[in-house]
Amino acid sequence: MKKYLRELQPNRFEDLVAMNALYRPGPMEYIPNYVARKHGREDIYYDHPLMESYLKDTYGITVFQEQVMLLSRKLGGFTRGESDSLRKAMGKKLFDMMAKLKAKFDEGCKANPDFVKGCEELDKKPQEVIDKIWKDWEAFASYAFNKSHSVCYANLAYQTGYLKAHYPAEFMAGVLSRNLSDITKITTFMEECRRMGMDVLGPDLNESFLKFTVNKEGALRFGMAAIKGVGEGVVMEIIKEREKRGPSKMCLILWSASVSR
Repeated sequence: MKKYLRELQPNRFEDLVAMNALYRPGPMEYIPNYVARKHGREDIYYDHPLMESYLKDTYGITVFQEQVMLLSRKLGGFTRGESDSLRKAMGKKLFDMMAKLKAKFDEGCKANPDFVKGCEELDKKPQEVIDKIWKDWEAFASYAFNKSHSVCYANLAYQTGYLKAHYPAEFMAGVLSRNLSDITKITTFMEECRRMGMDVLGPDLNESFLKFTVNKEGALRFGMAAIKGVGEGVVMEIIKEREKRGPSKMCLILWSASVSR
C-alpha cells in the first residue's frame, strides 16, 4: 500500500477512498492505470459519453458498486430497486440473476435516446457498446466493493495518519495504552516509537500513570498498568498517594509499606 500511495501522491480524499477499494486481490491490477491516469500518463477513456459523470472521479475506472448502480439507471433506465438487485447479484456472484438483468439493460439502453445518440458519436452500434459495458461489469462482479465502506476506512486512515504525523507522541501513547495487556504488541509499538525517534521512558513512580502518557518534555512515559503483575487497583493507590503527599516521597512511602508488612 505504501508503495502505491507514494506513486499516487494523493492530494484529495477521493484518492484515498479509491485506493482502499482497489488495494485488494483482483482490482490491484488497476492501480497502475489509476495512478497513470491521475498524473496524465494514460488517457482517460469512457465506453460511453454518459458514463463520464459517474466515473470522472475515478479516472474512467469502475471502482465501486455504487457506480454500477447509478450507471445502470442512467444508461438502461433501471429503477432503484433493479439497480440494487444488480448490486446484490454482483456482490454475491449471482450470475443467473445478472443474466436476467442483462436483458433488461439491453432493452433500456436501446430505448434511451441519449444512449443511442452517444453510440452514434462513437460510431458504434448500440449493442456493441452494451455488450462491452456489461462484460466489464461481469468482470467487475468478482471484486466489486462498497463505496460507503471504503469512505469509512479512508476517513479513519486519514485521521490516524494526521495524528501520527502531527502529534506522534500523543498518538503512540494512545496506541500503546490500547494494548496494555498484550506484551507482544507493546514491544512492537515501542520499536515503532524508537524508529520514529521518540524516547520511551521506563516506569517511574513519580511520573507514570495507569496508561502511557507524554511528559512535559514530550517523551513517552511507560504506563504502570502495562507492568506484568501490577493491577489497576495498585496503580490507582500509588497515584492517589502521590497526589496527596507529593512525588518526591513516593519511594520512601512504598519502602515503609513493604517493611511494615
